[in-house]
Amino acid sequence: MSANDRFEFITVTASAYDAAALATKLTAHSAQGWEIVSIVPTGGELTAFCRRVATGAAPVVAPAIDVAAPAPEPVTMASTPTTPAAQAPANQTPAGWYADPSGRYELRYWDGNAWTEHVARGGQQYTDPPVK
Repeated sequence: MSANDRFEFITVTASAYDAAALATKLTAHSAQGWEIVSIVPTGGELTAFCRRVATGAAPVVAPAIDVAAPAPEPVTMASTPTTPAAQAPANQTPAGWYADPSGRYELRYWDGNAWTEHVARGGQQYTDPPVK
């Protein structure tokens, strides 16, 4: 990996009461080139944040997101969105890590109602007040 590498990110979750299930999932993802960045408790679950060097000729660029708008669809294993997702009412968008709408960090946590101060860049977590 170099400083110019572009990364794609995923989260992998399992019940906090079944860490073996998380280990099994992470082993499978590791075989696909995913690197574990962090594992954190999230409610009754354990969430692993993983990254790998993005494949393809062009770097993955997150779309600009209106800070006041609800969160876009989360990035998943199956697809990395390159266009803005359909906007759902705030109470229908699940909590999770999404592209930071302020553009200051790679990811920002959406708690299901609002953007939080929890952010991540390059696999490291930070706090940063959300833009109002």
